[in-house]
Amino acid sequence: MDYETKPTNRLELRLFSVLFRSIAQIGRSEVIDPVVLLDKLPDLEGFSDVQYEVVENNELPGNVPTQCVINDDGYMIQIKENVYRGAAERKVGGYRMHIMHEIMHAFADKLGFKPIYSRTITKKMPCYCSLEWIVKALAGEVMMPYEATQGMSVKQIMKTYGVSKTAAKFRMSY
Repeated sequence: MDYETKPTNRLELRLFSVLFRSIAQIGRSEVIDPVVLLDKLPDLEGFSDVQYEVVENNELPGNVPTQCVINDDGYMIQIKENVYRGAAERKVGGYRMHIMHEIMHAFADKLGFKPIYSRTITKKMPCYCSLEWIVKALAGEVMMPYEATQGMSVKQIMKTYGVSKTAAKFRMSY
């Protein structure tokens, strides 16, 4: 599911990732553990309304591993139990990125990246107007800081930042 939102670009998202790291009091190239960050979020300036819950594997629809529900009380990040355990106990890079993606949904919303329309978009739209692309790019920029990863190999990025091979390869492409 995707929504159209205000346009942005990779450079602006890179700057927002630096802002997020500053708010979270995480160094510019420091490794982030999204599971640890979940517990820290309510104590961060501007994130007291972000909560999370680990839900039974069958509580989220089909192949949805995580989701961020926005309501009048704030943001509720829901994480399937197997995803949470995989990220926390086994440090599975893809699961770690799913969790960061949902944290970035709350952050992007706070930055004003809100759906323009109340319905999902089925037509092809430019990536720079796609809420899902923006959140995915933000998650990548936060997890794998651009300047810190320049010159690294895919394996080095995977090992250093605890991300999947797919995420590390994608990082190498921009």
